[in-house]
Amino acid sequence: MTDDLSDALWGAQLDHLTFICPDPAQMADFYGSVLGLAAQQTEGQSFLLSGPGRRIVIRPGEQFDQTGSAFRFETAAALERYRAALTAGGLNLKPHGSPFLADGFAVADPDGRDIQFGITDPDIMLPVPADTTPPGRLQHVVVATTDLGQMIRFYEQTLGFRPSDYVVDETADERPVTAAFYRSDPEHHSFAVFRADSTRPDHHAYEVECWNDIRDWADRLAERDIQIWWGPGRHGVGNNLFFMIEDPWGYKIELSAELETVPAETEVRTWAHGPRALNLWGNAWMRS
Repeated sequence: MTDDLSDALWGAQLDHLTFICPDPAQMADFYGSVLGLAAQQTEGQSFLLSGPGRRIVIRPGEQFDQTGSAFRFETAAALERYRAALTAGGLNLKPHGSPFLADGFAVADPDGRDIQFGITDPDIMLPVPADTTPPGRLQHVVVATTDLGQMIRFYEQTLGFRPSDYVVDETADERPVTAAFYRSDPEHHSFAVFRADSTRPDHHAYEVECWNDIRDWADRLAERDIQIWWGPGRHGVGNNLFFMIEDPWGYKIELSAELETVPAETEVRTWAHGPRALNLWGNAWMRS
């Protein structure tokens, strides 16, 4: 990772995610009801879902997957600075393909997911959700991989994400990293990746304003007969309050509050691999 590259990326925030699913309409109904998103069907069976601070693209596919993550820059100048930094490093860029972005580009990460960068399209017209929900801004996305070293090199050295924390297996002689948390602005992580026995989506998170919002989201979910899958708790890494639910495809959705902020100049820190890195209050969801 070079300073020029990471400085050019700094300030980018997660804007939306892309999923594929055998039944996009069913997924749109679930996410619309649970997260209070308005759905708009586009060409074919694709859907755009939008709500306050959170947007999702759903497209048809043979099996469920989270296939893309889009990061937005606030200005065209910031986007162009980052584009220039990537091309100077020899990275091949491709069209972004996102209905939510105006100008921008995409790259494929080592596990085949599209990582999109751009500025939001000011002309896109989306429906307004009729449902009122507690605050919940799309804040981070997490994946699992069988080749963590390759993903670490790509996100740090090729894209310029700044590592906030590594989780390290201190019981092994080589002290391998088992999870890496990355930031593109002062929030502790906008992206993270875990070592696992398969390459797969892990979860994404919505950041709320306070502990009471966590309560209000839990009450909203209870009204829809959706139980908490993990939590409530407090992560060690990131220090945020959280709970997670599971969607019908087994994918996890997190509600989070009080995520740590980390200045750009802060060096990467380490946590010992174990339950406390993932939950200071109780049981942990261990990926490896």
